[in-house]
Amino acid sequence: MTMGLSALVLAICLLAPKPNFSGTWVMDTNRSFSNPAGLEQTMTITQDDDKITLEARLKTAQGERTLNEQYLVNGQEAAFSPPPGPDGKTATGKRTASWLPENRGMLLVDVVGDQTTTRKWSLSADGKVLTVDYFFDTPRGNFEAKRVFARQ
Repeated sequence: MTMGLSALVLAICLLAPKPNFSGTWVMDTNRSFSNPAGLEQTMTITQDDDKITLEARLKTAQGERTLNEQYLVNGQEAAFSPPPGPDGKTATGKRTASWLPENRGMLLVDVVGDQTTTRKWSLSADGKVLTVDYFFDTPRGNFEAKRVFARQ
């Protein structure tokens, strides 16, 4: 009986629907931390199963910019081109996007040179809040940030 119950629980966990991040999201600066001063961010996300397309509009003291990214959430490492740095230099990197266990969210790991950026995306139970936890591992040290977004 215990074996059957364990199998049922495992099956339910594996059948949990993937989170759907589609929509327009506006950053709640009061609930976010360790971000550049004055950062404002709006994201428009479309999702087709494991393919996620993101357009992010960022506003900082240095001005406004738009980032466009695409993620294939399949656990496979893929080459990508991050946005140019503040000095205008471009680079290439490797990205892995995978679903969290029980489809609780998504994990993105970007490696560019000697820097690794890990982002954990998770939705609230009601789907109205998207939290993105950032973990930066750089030669100058490690730090983390959090951005909390409200669905519009």
